[in-house]
Order: sequence, then C-alpha cells, then structure tokens
Amino acid sequence: MLCGVLPGAPVCDGTPLGAADFYRLARWLDGRKLSPSALLEADALREAAEGIIEHQVSMERLQTLLRRGAAIALACERWLQMGLWIISPYDKSYPPRLRERLAEKSSPLLFGAGNLALLNEGGIAVVGSRNADEAAQEFAVMVGEKAAGQRVPIISGGARGVDAASMRGAIEHGGNVVGVLAHNLAREAVAPESREFLQDGRLVLLTPVSPEAPFHAGYAMARNKYIYTLADYAVVVSSDYGSGGTWSGAQENLKHAWCPLFVRDGDGLPEGNSRLMKRGAVPMQRSVLESGADLLVWFESNSPAINTNEQGSLFSGGNEQ
Repeated sequence: MLCGVLPGAPVCDGTPLGAADFYRLARWLDGRKLSPSALLEADALREAAEGIIEHQVSMERLQTLLRRGAAIALACERWLQMGLWIISPYDKSYPPRLRERLAEKSSPLLFGAGNLALLNEGGIAVVGSRNADEAAQEFAVMVGEKAAGQRVPIISGGARGVDAASMRGAIEHGGNVVGVLAHNLAREAVAPESREFLQDGRLVLLTPVSPEAPFHAGYAMARNKYIYTLADYAVVVSSDYGSGGTWSGAQENLKHAWCPLFVRDGDGLPEGNSRLMKRGAVPMQRSVLESGADLLVWFESNSPAINTNEQGSLFSGGNEQ
C-alpha cells in the first residue's frame, strides 16, 4: 500500500513512497521494533508522521496511501493469477546481492515470474544497444552459448538487439537466464516464447517497477543497476558514446564497482566501446569465445582489483514480516 504503483491511478491518489522515503520510514519503525502493518493503527501512524515528516512524507500522504488496501488487493490478485510473485526486503527471498550491493537504493518492491533461485546464482551480465549491428548480436549470442555450455547464467535486460541475442544464445543451448525488465512484466510473463522456460525453471523475469508499467526511458535507466549487481561479471557488447542506457549503466557500474566490466574489442566498433576501455573496462576479443577457454577462469584472470561495494542495509539480516 505504501510503495505499490497501481496502473492508471490518478495523481490525487497519492504518490507511492520511493526507496529513500520508504527506508526512512522503515528505519523509524525498526527503531521501535514495529513492522509496516503497525501504521494501520492511528496512534502509530501519527507518531510515524511526526517522527519522519519532511516535505515528501506527510501524515496526509501516508493516510492516502494506506487507504488503497482494496485496490492493491485486487491488483495483487490479478498479478498472482498471472503467475507473478511479489517480494520486499522483509522477505528472506529478496536477493542477497541487492541487499548487500545496493542496500537502501534497491526497490522496496520487486515483481517477477519464474525461478526465484536464479537470482542468487550470479552470472554474466550482457548489455548493449537495441540497434546493434549483426556482428555485435553474433558476439552476444556467442557469449550466451558459451555461458550455457559452462552452466553460467546470463543476466540481461530483455530489450531487442544485444539483450535478446545473449538471452536467446543461452536459453537455446540449455542455459539459465535472468531477464531484468523495464516495463510490461505482466505481458512478457504470459508470452508464448517465455512460458516454457519460466515453467521449466530456466528463466526468471524481474522488474523493480509495476508489472503493467509502460515503457519509460527513466525505468530503463533505473533497472541497469539490478543487472550489474546480480552479476559476477559484465560484458558491454555495443555502446554509443555519451548517451543511451548502455553507456549510462556502464558508467554507473564503473563508478560503484559492482562487478568487473569487460567490453567487446575489435574492428568496426561504436565509439562508446573504445571510450569505456579508456575509462577502465577490460577489452574482450571474439577469440576468447572461439577458444576452448573456461569463461569464468578467463574473466577472473583478467579482472582488475575491485571492491564489490557491499554496504549492508537495514534488512541485511533478512527479517521476514
């Protein structure tokens, strides 16, 4: 009720709490050994509003959000009937990598479909332009195939181009795939091309936004950090320079050092690839994929020293409430 975004809800229904506001409230509750359900009691709600009130989190805003119980229940029932799941940091199943690496920058609600356990296995993140050329998409497919052959999950964003190519290369060769979506989870979860792999446990779809959210550039940018923090290594296949989600996500990963960053090297590359190498990304030639080398061993031996930025968080102990 506090954080869920309902499809088509008017602005007057109140703006759901984002991560910063939610965790501020959660810290207030934790200090008093209370769970969010305590806010359904008038006295606790009043004390909470007085204790954390700033311009964004007011008594009126909290009251408005907490009156959405019936609407939230109907939306959740519809999503659950589609086979979706919903988790929060209060659940033990919330991915430990997100708790540790993103801490209170991680979404208070995650929605998904498929095998939740895949979110804890790490793997190789593969990212790149939607409009990548044939050579880039072939490289992405090869990463997916190689990872599948070595039983290493592929983590990507589900967009056309590089994302889809890497995921296809893995899934068609018996591998496991984590798709971090920026929109329309509800539609993708029931799509014929997804259902078989969701049901056999080789695919999990995840999103930090509402399951019925339409495409928005901001959502695409925001999901990048989940791709990187769920992975052990990341490969940028094709990136524009200075703009676009791939460039933005790679810069964010270099800044926060979530995982070692590799970038496709060779002829005919977009400018973003060479710029990323100058900023610290490690070049990766096609020959690595064509050889019999163990991919994880190659990544490990070529990775720069890195701090995984494990911050810990309010919910690092996995309190389930």
